[in-house]
Amino acid sequence: MGPAKLQQLACELGLEECISRTSQTELVRTIQAARGDEPCFCTGKRYDCGETCEWCRDCRKQKAVWLC
Repeated sequence: MGPAKLQQLACELGLEECISRTSQTELVRTIQAARGDEPCFCTGKRYDCGETCEWCRDCRKQKAVWLC
């Protein structure tokens, strides 16, 4: 998911104050928490994750890059 879409989601959830002060990874986790989900994006959970959330592709892609 691109930065513009991520910022749009944050604004929709009332998280405007987080947009400029956090990394994209932290912003995704903040959005996950605001939605009541586990803030697990790019954490150790990605190794065992079987979920198919809207960030799973980006999360797993980073996993592949990190393991190389």
